Amino acid sequence: MPSAILTRRGFLAAGATLAAGTALAACTKDSPPTSERNGVAVIKHAFGTTEVKTPPQRIVSAGYTEHDYLLALGIVPIAVTEWYGGFPFATWPWATDRLGAATPEVLTLTDGLMVDKIASLKPDLILATNAGLDQDNYNKLSGIAPTIAQSGKYAFFEPWKDQAKAIGQSVFKPSEMDAVAQAVDSRFASATSAHPSFKDKKVIYLQGELLDGQAIAYRSGPRTGFLSSLGLAVPAELESYGKADQLAHLPADQLASVLGQADVLLWGTESDEQSTALQADPVITKLGSSLLNRSIFTSKELAGAINFSSPLSLTYVADNLVPQLARVLG
Repeated sequence: MPSAILTRRGFLAAGATLAAGTALAACTKDSPPTSERNGVAVIKHAFGTTEVKTPPQRIVSAGYTEHDYLLALGIVPIAVTEWYGGFPFATWPWATDRLGAATPEVLTLTDGLMVDKIASLKPDLILATNAGLDQDNYNKLSGIAPTIAQSGKYAFFEPWKDQAKAIGQSVFKPSEMDAVAQAVDSRFASATSAHPSFKDKKVIYLQGELLDGQAIAYRSGPRTGFLSSLGLAVPAELESYGKADQLAHLPADQLASVLGQADVLLWGTESDEQSTALQADPVITKLGSSLLNRSIFTSKELAGAINFSSPLSLTYVADNLVPQLARVLG
């Protein structure tokens, strides 16, 4: 049974059980079928089919990132769900201006879905593509309003374009959502064209703190897909350190040799304090200046944007990470 709680630490520690997708533009082979029949939006998902008969006006974003997709379309939900970050209205900087003067209700999944609260808001659509629904919770939500669940294979964070397609159809804006996705692709394509030096350069994306003296790198998945869309490649050497997830666990005594395979190291730090502490760690200082000079330490916002992997957050990644990559790679 999927859990309806996913902490930031749990997300960082998780691997293939959350999501898949090795490139920004990738979708699963079985993308969630959506259609319009006699003016009714029809969305298939893990628990059956949902029909939305008229354009919704009161939408609840019941999962961690669905509100980003709505805001990308110019739609403000009546409720959003806090994942982490602590920003007003659970909305990160890349999406704040799209809220305008709206003050949506803020839900949490800390103690499970707030079913009674959601019911009290009287929504006409509930988006839960990234809420880790199980059958019981789906039944509860769908008893309140038409509910869009995950497509099936992943409880959380299935490929963003799959979520985008389902959400766009459910709010009667499929062509507008297609345009949003195309704009993201274009942003990355433009960055790649402007920086041919990126092509085939090797990058390793690592978590922003060590775990029991080991560095944790991402071998594949949504947290590396955006890198391949910039023409960058993850070193094949990481596969030797993989477990039954998308992570590579790199022992301290082998760290220098493994990281030495990369042209750039991207550390997912989330504050200046975390970055300073990481760089001061004896395991890291032993790497030497050459590797540290090839390192990028992210801000909280940039790390969050990579984690969210939504249309708006990916645009933020393109705008804010590319200049840093260019400084290292030329």
